[in-house]
Amino acid sequence: MLLTNHTMVEQLKLTERRIEQIKKLFDLTQTDEENMQAAEPFITRNLDWIVEEFYAKQLTHLEVEIVIGDSDTLQRLKNSMRGYIQEVFSGKFDEHYVSARLRVGKVHKRIGVSPALYMAAVRLLWDILSDQFEKDHLEGNCSREEVDKRQRSLTKLLMFDVQFVFETYTGALVAEVEKAKLELEHYAHDLAETVAKQTRELKEFSCQDGLTRLLNHRAFYERMRVELAGCARRKEPLTLIYFDLNGFKGLNDMQGHVAGDQMLVMIGKCILASIRETDIACRYGGDEFCIIMPGATNGQAKDVCERLIQCFIARQEGEDIAFSIGICQTGPDKFLSADELVNAADKRMYTAKNASRDTAGFWLCDSQETLGKYGRL
Repeated sequence: MLLTNHTMVEQLKLTERRIEQIKKLFDLTQTDEENMQAAEPFITRNLDWIVEEFYAKQLTHLEVEIVIGDSDTLQRLKNSMRGYIQEVFSGKFDEHYVSARLRVGKVHKRIGVSPALYMAAVRLLWDILSDQFEKDHLEGNCSREEVDKRQRSLTKLLMFDVQFVFETYTGALVAEVEKAKLELEHYAHDLAETVAKQTRELKEFSCQDGLTRLLNHRAFYERMRVELAGCARRKEPLTLIYFDLNGFKGLNDMQGHVAGDQMLVMIGKCILASIRETDIACRYGGDEFCIIMPGATNGQAKDVCERLIQCFIARQEGEDIAFSIGICQTGPDKFLSADELVNAADKRMYTAKNASRDTAGFWLCDSQETLGKYGRL
């Protein structure tokens, strides 16, 4: 087996079922995920301070300073730490999360971080985050009991993370290539491919909006989290387009829901005809749509919006329908969370909608809060 043909998660056979088993060993439950999510708003507000405090204390040790070596490496580590802390308080400890922990172990081993240094850093991070929980309590945002729960959940989660990191430290990454397992894998290959195909098809179906065949609301947030993490790792921007329809209620009232559904299907087709190959189109709900654009800037998003509007105008047959569009870019240096990005784009969409009430048409408010009318109506 060529290691470069497989992810670390695949090499270690860390299926979703196996990850759930390990979470049970650490007593990492849904309650712990909720405890971390509850602390997320306060942690996010203080994220920059937390990262700076962590490295200020780390760099008091000469051995740590020697390992880091230069300012560029330090900045990359700070960016990685920001991403890690955001993942810790996302409450999503799945295969994507585990894969990131394995990469951390590999990188630390490669640059020469000893187990002692790594464990000391974990202990320091626990202290800093625990102090933030206490501060949140002192400011009246949570009870003493909630602080204790968050600290216990954080302890379990960090220990959960440490064991994955040390999988790579101890060389388990390249272990256990046994003949019996290979023979079993060959024997079961056809059956596994069939099951995998059916599983993919079921997963795709569960992620699709039944009417437009775009991604649905649940899948939108799953993809958003993955794409934000990828763009942060690559230091690329990500832009979100959020829009809804003006006049859609009137169409439903006057012509019925069949006509409304036909309109939504047509808009879905216009979106797919207008976006880039790497973009992700979603029906957020009702007559609201989102387009996730990894690696795209505010200007590129406006280009897609113009193509979408022109495509829609060309296909529309007299209905008094237009769009109110909000655009928000995040990155490449600092990133909003998925909820923050949606809220920012939604706010700009409502700015455009307010303008459309005075003058009908396709209105757009972009990342620079620039408001403009597009196309014709």
